Amino acid sequence: MDFQLILAILASIIIVVLAFYVGVLVKRIKSQKMAIAHATQEKEAQLATKKQERNDNLCESIRFIARATAQQQCNVSEVAIRLSVLLETLLIEPKINIDQEYPAISALFDKVKDFATHAERKKIDKKLLKQQDKQREAFEKEFEQAIIKEAQSLEHFSL
Repeated sequence: MDFQLILAILASIIIVVLAFYVGVLVKRIKSQKMAIAHATQEKEAQLATKKQERNDNLCESIRFIARATAQQQCNVSEVAIRLSVLLETLLIEPKINIDQEYPAISALFDKVKDFATHAERKKIDKKLLKQQDKQREAFEKEFEQAIIKEAQSLEHFSL
C-alpha cells in the first residue's frame, strides 16, 4: 500500500469521527436550548399565576372594603387611602386612572395622605393632631356621599 492511500484513509476516518462529534455537540446544544425554553415558559407561567393570584387578592380586598364602606362601617378617609393604594398596586396594563374613574376617592386621598397615622399620631403635638383630625373630619363630610357611591361601584370589582 502506498503511503498516500494510508494518509487518505486515516484523514477520512478522522473526518468521519469529527463529523460524528459535531453531530453529538449540535444535538446537545439543541436539547439545552429546548430545556432553557421549557424552563423559561414554566417560569413565565409561574409568574403569570402569581400575578393573577396577587391581583385576585387585591380585588377581593377592594370588594371587601367597598362593601364595608357602602354599609358605612368604615371611616371614609381610611377607605380613600386603602382603596387608592390597592387600585394603584394592581398589576395590570394600562393602570387604572384613579383620578378619573374614582374622583372622590382620589381627591380625599390627596387631602389626607400626609396626615399622621399609626405611630406618627403618638409622636406629634396634641394641638396639631386635633387640627388634623378636624380637617380630616371636614374633608370626610365633604366627600362621604360621593365616596360611598364610588365604593358601591367597587363592590363587584374584578379585572
